[in-house]
Amino acid sequence: MAVKRDRILETATKLFSERGFARTSTALLAQEAGVAEGTIFRHFKNKDEIFLELIQRLSSRITADVYKYLEVCTPETGLEQICAVIRACYVFARNNSTEFSLIFRDAPGHYGEPGAEAYDQCNYILKLLQENFVSAIERGKKDGSIRQDIDPVTVAAVIAGGCAGIMRFVNLGFLANSEQILPTLLRGTQNMLSPR
Repeated sequence: MAVKRDRILETATKLFSERGFARTSTALLAQEAGVAEGTIFRHFKNKDEIFLELIQRLSSRITADVYKYLEVCTPETGLEQICAVIRACYVFARNNSTEFSLIFRDAPGHYGEPGAEAYDQCNYILKLLQENFVSAIERGKKDGSIRQDIDPVTVAAVIAGGCAGIMRFVNLGFLANSEQILPTLLRGTQNMLSPR
């Protein structure tokens, strides 16, 4: 049973990414997954539940990947920690562009309002980034790698928003996926935060 459920989710990721959520019927999903349409409804209440499951999985994976990357690279300063998180998020988004297209293209129509599950899952990813950036800024102020005159909460929100915006623009094709994007983003962040 778990194999069929995973196949449905894998196929949904592919179809939602290629065709969009609204243009992917459960009949097409069943056909492409090689299951009966009724099988989908034995595992999920509806198509929205499939979408939410995919967003939850993505949220868990990016969280685990960012923390794993921080363990491996062990940044020595707050500024290095911020750069490591930006790098981890950017690489994750590039390596998982199919899954990220769910957030960047289809999720806005499914966010609903605060309190809706899809909204909360996407907001969780952004809040996680912001919290990590706040702690890194505070750490950097103590270790001297980050300017003293900045507000950690405001700057963390700006950096998290900038990361999300760059990943979205690249994913949607609004910005050419150049090898210079990540180094430019890192340099800009360093210039903004480094003591003068």
